[in-house]
Amino acid sequence: MGRKELLAELRRRIGVAPLITLTGVGGAGKTRLALELAAQVDRAYDDGVRLVELASARGGDPELLAQVVASAVGVPDQATTTPLETLVDYLKPRKLLLVLDNCEHLVEPVAHLVRTVLGAAPGLRIVATSRARLRVPGEVLVMVPPLDVPAEGSPLDLGHESVALLVDRAEASVPGWGGVTPENWPDVVRVLRRVAGIPLAIEQAVVRMRSMPVSLLADRLDDVMRVLTANDTTAVEHHQTMAALIDWSHDHCTPAERLLWARLSVFEGGFTLPAAEAVCAGDGLDAYDVADTLAGLVDKSIALPSADRSRYHLLEPLRQHGAARLRDAGEVDDVRLRHQDYFRRDAARLAESFVGHNEAALLAAVDADMANHRVVLADLIGNPATAYAGLQMSVDLARTRWYTYAGRLPEERLWLGRALAAAPVAADPLRASAIALDAWIALCLGVERQQVARRVDEAVALAREVDVPLAAVTFVGGAYIVLATGDLDGVELLRQAHKEFGELGQPFAVDHHLAHILLTVSLVLLGTREQAEPAADDFLTTCQQLEAAWGLSWAHWCNGVVETRWGDPKRALEVLREGLRIQRAIRDKWGPLWTIEALGWAHVRAGDARAAARMLGLAHRLHRVTGVRVDGLVPFSLLSEQTAAQARAALGDDEYERAYASRAESVDEALAIVLDEDVAANSAPDHRPAGLTPAEWNVARLVGDGLSNTEVATRLVISPATVHTHLTRIYRKLDIANRHQLITLLASMVERPPPGTVRRSSPSRADM
Repeated sequence: MGRKELLAELRRRIGVAPLITLTGVGGAGKTRLALELAAQVDRAYDDGVRLVELASARGGDPELLAQVVASAVGVPDQATTTPLETLVDYLKPRKLLLVLDNCEHLVEPVAHLVRTVLGAAPGLRIVATSRARLRVPGEVLVMVPPLDVPAEGSPLDLGHESVALLVDRAEASVPGWGGVTPENWPDVVRVLRRVAGIPLAIEQAVVRMRSMPVSLLADRLDDVMRVLTANDTTAVEHHQTMAALIDWSHDHCTPAERLLWARLSVFEGGFTLPAAEAVCAGDGLDAYDVADTLAGLVDKSIALPSADRSRYHLLEPLRQHGAARLRDAGEVDDVRLRHQDYFRRDAARLAESFVGHNEAALLAAVDADMANHRVVLADLIGNPATAYAGLQMSVDLARTRWYTYAGRLPEERLWLGRALAAAPVAADPLRASAIALDAWIALCLGVERQQVARRVDEAVALAREVDVPLAAVTFVGGAYIVLATGDLDGVELLRQAHKEFGELGQPFAVDHHLAHILLTVSLVLLGTREQAEPAADDFLTTCQQLEAAWGLSWAHWCNGVVETRWGDPKRALEVLREGLRIQRAIRDKWGPLWTIEALGWAHVRAGDARAAARMLGLAHRLHRVTGVRVDGLVPFSLLSEQTAAQARAALGDDEYERAYASRAESVDEALAIVLDEDVAANSAPDHRPAGLTPAEWNVARLVGDGLSNTEVATRLVISPATVHTHLTRIYRKLDIANRHQLITLLASMVERPPPGTVRRSSPSRADM
């Protein structure tokens, strides 16, 4: 059965089977097939498709596995439930396809997760790729065969899947490749039959075509397979063929390349060149040789680079081969220790390197290597001898603020909680600071006030026992008083914490900046005009000097609230929207919740009660979706309650409820509604198809202009996933099937304007 026929069969089965597991030899193309299937059936799922890459989720930790899946799926934060409960709650009402890739090293925990979510979510379908079955009730196991190959002696036919892949890869990477001809066709067939049509084996064979003609490659492959079957008269199994081809690639590497290949297998989710140099050098491989050796692995398609070559990764079958060689060499412990040391130090460096303008790069670095950080944290915390180092690393990663930006605060609490439980109990500054951090996260998540108070008291008591000033403890004490009780007295503690962090110097610049943010927010919310205005102005100046985008968005928030409370509410709307644009540009998943709420405050002061109700409804919808209990943050909730009362009085209950209702399911969607609706409405409003929201119309128009999803996302400063979600809903509302039909429909609307309209000429693409 060819891939087209197999895909047709899978499309039929996925409609009735809750779980399809694609199995087969490593390199057979299971992932590629799963993604192609997902693309073909995507329109059938109202809530789209989510891909979860599990190759880097090692260790079999069920709680961490659920957190990784939740993060990849886009499940919002929840403070009071376990990751699996949160995932179940999110998936329960949705019609969604979940692709779980590379499950074989986590069969039992993945099986438990799959049983749980399928039992609770009737609209969920799962496609898993694994070399072992999950043994879940209702599982349909599908063996992924190799690509179809031509028969020996068959006439030239480029229609075979294996031939198409070989031609595609050769055209891309073999200099001087002249294509398949009648003369080389028999040798092409020999090559494809020797590698059994396995996609990864074909790609590895093409690498050899850079240095030898296809006829010689076929002869060499004959020799490889002859050695493999010297004592066996049966046909070579596919996994043996793949192993033989990888071994052959390994044999063609230099000794240094083989050594580097093995050591690179320790990385999770990819690596940078500096990381490879730090972790893989030594004992036969000098650090200054790693770059050249890595280039050799890239040339042989063993290591795959990103587009800008800032990062590299190994395909999973090749990584597993390297891991086996590392075990055979007895180097696993030494290399893993170097891996631990590098990322432990890297977490500390990231926490201490903030200067303002570099914060986006720092956060991107944390994000790219989070899989490596996770495995190192698990290793450190799981070993009593290194548990204290694990506590330090968990604090360092928390201080980077990545968890806040990424909307993953529950994971931050997970690591801090585990590290505190594993590390020796002692009265020391690190433990007191870790408890203070945990209390701060709980406060941000809206955890029940008494629980947070007990955590704050614990940190304060431990700080007294240590008998040294601890800025982190001072900070959380002030934050609790301001946010949980609405008392301005907490400002003095925040001012003290800001001073203490400043005295600690550059290594604590990021903490100093965060204290300044909360100090200003507190004065703006609870202080007098004489206190708030200069504080907001000073903070804005500081952020402009630092060029710190996240802080600048909060500076806009503070100035917007000042204008709302004592100045011009229309000016407040402009300032708050500008802050919201900054938050969208830096992918902030936290700040927009508060900015959209503040827009409601400004709208009611500006006399637009309906807009105020819409903003409050949108913000509160986001609070529910993200699990943030804003009612626990007293200064925010007081202003929102006042705004709601004024808007309700102006509109009446029924009109207020209609304006308040919101269907936003994500921060990105809410941002599109708030920031793009005016632009969309001003672009041929009479032409907008009935049923499309302004945000959907904005996406549709850009797609109609020929932009890809990525280009639309860049233009609107939203994620490609949000563009995909909008398009799914657009297709359904307009009763069309694909992008081409949407473009055709939009073109027809331009060609046939409504009666009485005057169509303006516009420059063609060639003129622009």
